[in-house]
Amino acid sequence: MLGKIAVMVFALASLAGGVVRADSLPRTTLFDPARHMHVSEVKPGMKGYGMTVFQGTRIEKFDVEVIGVVKNFNPKYDVVLIRCKGDFLEHTGAIEGMSGSPIFLYDEGGRARMIGAFAYGWPLCKDPLAGVQPIEYMLSLPTNEPGAGAEAASPNAPAGDGSQAAGRVAPPRWSLDDLPAPWGHGPGQKPAADGASYRSPWTGQEIRLQPLATPLMAGKISAAALARIAPTLSGLGFFPVQAGVGGGQGTANDPPPPLEPGSVLAVPILTGDLELTAIGTCTERIGDRIFGFGHPFLSEGRVALPMGSGSIAATVANLETSFKLGFLSKATGTLTADQTVGVSGRVGPPAPMVPVEIHVVYADRSIDQTYHFSAAVHPKLTPVIASAAVAVAMTGDKSLPEFHTVDYELTLDFENGQSVHIANTSVNEGPEAVVNDVLMTLTATTDNPFQEVPLRRLLGTVRVTADAREAQIISVMVPRSKYEPGETVKGYVSYQPFRAQESILPLELKLPRDLANGDYQFTVSDWSHYLDDERAASPFEFTANNVGEMFAVLKDVASIHRNALYLRLVRRADGMAVGRTAMPRLPSSQRQVLMGSGRSDITPFVSSTVLVVPTDLVMNGSADFTLTIEKHGKVEVAAPRKQENPAPAAGKEENPKSGASATK
Repeated sequence: MLGKIAVMVFALASLAGGVVRADSLPRTTLFDPARHMHVSEVKPGMKGYGMTVFQGTRIEKFDVEVIGVVKNFNPKYDVVLIRCKGDFLEHTGAIEGMSGSPIFLYDEGGRARMIGAFAYGWPLCKDPLAGVQPIEYMLSLPTNEPGAGAEAASPNAPAGDGSQAAGRVAPPRWSLDDLPAPWGHGPGQKPAADGASYRSPWTGQEIRLQPLATPLMAGKISAAALARIAPTLSGLGFFPVQAGVGGGQGTANDPPPPLEPGSVLAVPILTGDLELTAIGTCTERIGDRIFGFGHPFLSEGRVALPMGSGSIAATVANLETSFKLGFLSKATGTLTADQTVGVSGRVGPPAPMVPVEIHVVYADRSIDQTYHFSAAVHPKLTPVIASAAVAVAMTGDKSLPEFHTVDYELTLDFENGQSVHIANTSVNEGPEAVVNDVLMTLTATTDNPFQEVPLRRLLGTVRVTADAREAQIISVMVPRSKYEPGETVKGYVSYQPFRAQESILPLELKLPRDLANGDYQFTVSDWSHYLDDERAASPFEFTANNVGEMFAVLKDVASIHRNALYLRLVRRADGMAVGRTAMPRLPSSQRQVLMGSGRSDITPFVSSTVLVVPTDLVMNGSADFTLTIEKHGKVEVAAPRKQENPAPAAGKEENPKSGASATK
């Protein structure tokens, strides 16, 4: 009868011209009042217990008592405060890795019902106090049910083609300046909001109830290598721990422990020759649906990360923060949601991972090895963990020599068919130069205003030589200061190679024939000065209005080599660009028309003529001159206008480019 009435109501609304929205209809819920407890039922003094694994795979109980409820701790979400009982937790305090441990409270009828997940704590807290994320919030997390739609089935699918929408006044715009700080500076670290916390005058720690950090087990890695990548991993909210691999009880043929309330919930984000696995606890399992953590993993929303059960080798009691030392047993499912109140997913096939393969060769043949990794597909994680894999491959077996040169070639293939090829040389920089090239490219493709473009694979070769192939520019000599259009500027660079005698490198730049009379800036520089000059003179070349242009910028930047000298003649501020399309040397009347067109993508720029001179050494330094162009000019000796930290090398090859699209 009730079903017929509902049908009649829907039909009447339709006939009346109304629309019954799908989200206004009753929603199915996983909340079971016989098993789960609403936060509104919680009273101070209520007692109960929690469930977690302290060692091995055995789920143990610990007693708890409710202190109270903090209303709107997160917007629209309450948190239940509890005190843990028992000698062990009173000794350790809140333990990182307990996140998600289910908490049960006894109701008035004496029934134990789940109130939520152990999720929050205070740093350096003397008592075992914790915050509980209510289960009623967690059960609303999506688990990407079969048939939920193409978007749900492919959580990392691109959001569009990046083209300008009809009627959009200001299309999205990306710039190279949007990329994060270099490797090791901890991307994602942000200061707490005013009033959210204060810092201890003794330790500098933030004193506030906060989500427990997620312990990240690092295996197959030396302490020195972990120390190198730890700051960046910590910036994402992880607590990196050198843990080795395995350590669970039983044999390799034993089935993995089941995912159930209180069991270990492990999330492997990198496997292979380096293993990084996040450890937490499963809160609830309903059928093949899994809920855990009780706080965000990385708060990314829709995700596709492998998950599985695991074991705990030990629980380490620490004065600052206690933590679990755990391992993955086997990936048996996929996390599909990562939100404020926790994570959720399904048991079944694990999410796919991206292959990373790095071949490391030392010139003395002491190392000739290929390292294999599989990285999780995730907009925040993939750039960091793929970069970590590269760093570990380069330094995992032994540290780089004190004085070294690294020649590297990397190919990054993406799911949209694009590829970025990087071939370059670094000197005495450790793995940072290689890592930053990878990090820059992957961050741009996953964090831009157009669409996320997942990595398909990363292949590379790194060659290490135990000498420093670099040089410092000592001086640059240009004998003449006046030229006619079309003449050749000849000069000499005096440079000092590392631990070698001073040398001379001759240079030549043929001047364009269409130069007008006047003074022009002429610069001889290393790659970093050249890049800075180009970004200042032609900023449009480093911005993009869609994904295709963004990849063009990345490829242009990748083509700038450190082992080269850059000769640059600055022409006039007579260029205009529409988007990334350069129109150099326009008449003033045409420039005025473009500037008055009202378009937001019009950029004036300074055109230039550039010659790239490859060398055998990585160059450091630059020098500036003023050249005077006039017909029938007199011969004069040029005096350097400015000279900075010296540095070139040997060999030469011409590759001149004119205008704003000069070779990078």
